[in-house]
Amino acid sequence: MKRRRLFKSLASLAPLLVAAGLSQASCTAEPAEEPTGESFNKLVYVVRQHTDVNGKDVSINVAGGMGQVMDYLRYVPGARIEVRNLASGKVENILSAKKFAKADVSSMHLSYDAKEIVFSMKLNRDDSYHIYKAKLSPVDGKYVINQLTFGPDDDVYPVWLAGGKVAFVTNQAYTEMGTRADEYNHSRIVTQIATISADGGDAERKLCSQNLSHTINLAPLQDGRLLYSRWEHLENVNDVKLFAMNPDCTQMVAVSGQHGKPSNSLVQVTEGNTPNTFIAVATLRENTIQSGALVKIDARSAKDESEFDEETPDYEVLTPAVPRGEEASPVGRYRYPNMLPDGRLLVSWADGEVNALNELALTPPDFGVYIYDQETRTNQLVVNYEKSWELFAQPVVERAEPPIITSVQDTQDSTVPTVFGSIDVRQSSLHSVHGNTVSGAQFDRTPVDKALKQATRVRIVEGFSSEAASGATMFGLTMAEGAAILGEAEVYEDGSWMAAIPPYVPVHLQPIDEYDLMIRNQTTWIQGMPGEDRVCGGCHESRTSPNVAGGQQLTVAASKGPQDFMVAVAERTEYPWYAANDASNQNEIQKVFNSKCVSCHNETTNGNGAQEFYSVMMTDEETGESTTYEIPRLDLTDRPITVTYDNETKPWPASYVSIFYPAALEMEMGMNELTVTGTVPPAWGLPSDARNSALIEKLNITSYINDQKTAWKLGEAFSNADIKGGTRTLHPDDVGIDLSREERVMLIRAFDMGGQYYARQNTDFQASSTDPTSGTKY
Repeated sequence: MKRRRLFKSLASLAPLLVAAGLSQASCTAEPAEEPTGESFNKLVYVVRQHTDVNGKDVSINVAGGMGQVMDYLRYVPGARIEVRNLASGKVENILSAKKFAKADVSSMHLSYDAKEIVFSMKLNRDDSYHIYKAKLSPVDGKYVINQLTFGPDDDVYPVWLAGGKVAFVTNQAYTEMGTRADEYNHSRIVTQIATISADGGDAERKLCSQNLSHTINLAPLQDGRLLYSRWEHLENVNDVKLFAMNPDCTQMVAVSGQHGKPSNSLVQVTEGNTPNTFIAVATLRENTIQSGALVKIDARSAKDESEFDEETPDYEVLTPAVPRGEEASPVGRYRYPNMLPDGRLLVSWADGEVNALNELALTPPDFGVYIYDQETRTNQLVVNYEKSWELFAQPVVERAEPPIITSVQDTQDSTVPTVFGSIDVRQSSLHSVHGNTVSGAQFDRTPVDKALKQATRVRIVEGFSSEAASGATMFGLTMAEGAAILGEAEVYEDGSWMAAIPPYVPVHLQPIDEYDLMIRNQTTWIQGMPGEDRVCGGCHESRTSPNVAGGQQLTVAASKGPQDFMVAVAERTEYPWYAANDASNQNEIQKVFNSKCVSCHNETTNGNGAQEFYSVMMTDEETGESTTYEIPRLDLTDRPITVTYDNETKPWPASYVSIFYPAALEMEMGMNELTVTGTVPPAWGLPSDARNSALIEKLNITSYINDQKTAWKLGEAFSNADIKGGTRTLHPDDVGIDLSREERVMLIRAFDMGGQYYARQNTDFQASSTDPTSGTKY
């Protein structure tokens, strides 16, 4: 293979090592002493291919399988793991044996004693990615390589943890429901964290709690915890943030990215020389070939620098000329930073646009290994081969091994619940700044911390993707995933609540008031391991202030014990919109409309007048063809109406389109060329916001504590002037039709959970999944 731009002599290496804070004495062929961390004379890195030559056939793979920052299934044969002696220029390939000729290596990490690596390798096109370990020094002229994980699943991104443990991510399913489905590709490839020991391998394999979307790019922390990037998809939230957890998979907490960040996604993170400071790649979620700008994150708490403060991290973009979106870059993009002892960064960098244009033109960017000087903002070349990518570079130098965090989690039995709760749900750091107010019903721009004083229960919402709703890809005219209520825990007089829920399952929380309306929607998935205690201080309470248990030592919830929400899948509360072939489902939303509403709201009439329509003309960007849809103002029948949403055209019941399409139009206008003719009705339904949905205000609801109180005061004007019908009443009671409180709650819950059409109960899901670790049906 032709090589270019390589350091080939001691003379050419010396300026680089001096610039990196290294003495030329460390460049001798036989250093006087081992590197101590202040200097190094070896690098280890992975060489990945993008061009496969098979006889006359040439295949170029720029971003196939890696188009999004969280993707990982990009296979091109011919990878190498090289150990480069910077003093002598000698290069050794750990994968030099013939059996590795068709292998690909997706990631690699150096041990604390700098004597071993763990890496993810796929031996051939028919293999899966598995975890391996190898000594950096050959034995009798050969490198000793041991396979640690096996089976049909892909295991990638391994890193060393204290005590000889290895963490990685895997697409292994922990139940027979299957691996979570990627929201956009709808493939069963979502990754979650797992751990093994470097000695025991799969025999000590442990799976962590799942998220709905990918977990990627693990990094060990100096305090013994594990840092990782996680794709967060919850309703309109769609980005990649930083989280951390204990090595036993407990206490998964947000670190950075929840409250403002310089890009959509923070990936490929590594901890700096100062604990709780990080270097990450800041980029868009897709179309940048998993590369971007370098950003420094200081997540240290002002009160205790050994702890995170995820509310107020400081961000410093180290490469301001590099775009953090998908546009062509004038100065290239970066991947996989690694902190050197003197504060400089060992990085992979490629010049040029480094975006989707490279893929369209089949011109792969040329990633090589460089040292980036934060002061001068310059790249200094280390190694760059032609027609390959050099990635995951690390200096071969011993690092301090973190302390071992004693595990409190000793079972994977899914019948053992995890306990969630709050000491005082009314404690919150979310004040009126930055738009953190609540409006609708009894609230009018009320600061969140004041609104939470009216919380009477906490709704616990399970999330699931299309692995559990067979036949569904999108869940309706909404960006929300599948949802089910595990339970609604009582908030006691001191503000405390506790609930025992199924482990592993991703959930989010919604404090609700006496009208069953959500006060605040948690937009981060949380989860727990069997037997784990996840009781927090409050509802987004201050991360830097002590949590006080309502002025007493033992909360009411703790004295009573957690409420039991260990509910089998088939018994969890879901609200399928329409299930034409299931007369037994009492939670079907369409049944309410068919029995109480369609006599007045149908294809020809709307209330006491004629039905009104507006039209939407959409133009296909590829074909140029236009299609016009006629949409009623409020038709609550189940007759089909065809519309396009999120590039999918299909029929839905008229009730569903009438209620949710006005809100969906806002997103469609940003994605497609369309023309709207006529008067668009108010947003009858806002996904995850019943309180501000016009239909819920029109119907109104009484308090479950005092049936003489209503959420919206009777006789007053509607908050939305487009709602017809005079002043507020309890509707349709005002026209002689009894809509029960329970039926109103069904609608409120369906809206607050995300406005989904599909649930497990109106798809082909079979509620007979088995936890393979315990054999438990659930």
